[in-house]
Amino acid sequence: MYTSAIKSGMRYLAASIVIAAAAAVYGLFSHGVYSYFMTYAFMIPLLAGALPHLMAALSMACGKRGGSLYEKMTCVKDLQLAMVVTLTVGSLLKGALDIYGTTNRLLIVYPAAAALILAAAAVVIRSGKISAVLKNK
Repeated sequence: MYTSAIKSGMRYLAASIVIAAAAAVYGLFSHGVYSYFMTYAFMIPLLAGALPHLMAALSMACGKRGGSLYEKMTCVKDLQLAMVVTLTVGSLLKGALDIYGTTNRLLIVYPAAAALILAAAAVVIRSGKISAVLKNK
């Protein structure tokens, strides 16, 4: 379980690095125009993905009760990934549109979809499905 938490955290960290590099390259060709949404898009997978997984791994390594935290996270791991990807893509798209100099009303869909995914994760956690999933493992 410890190595799984490390692997997941490192994947999110690698995604953050790739997104930061892509945003930097995009910024080089934007003729001096930049967007905070593009510049800081890497923070979403870093804070919402890498940080929780690596903190759970650290607490498991220290012998604290991080195992139960990570067990809860594994049940909603796919929902977490979907939320992180939705917010990151929305941020990158908003940044590209800002750099281009236009807007779009449909950008509200990304935070709304992420909120729905977060609500679904909360329902899964509160419904007690976690104990059933853990018993089957």
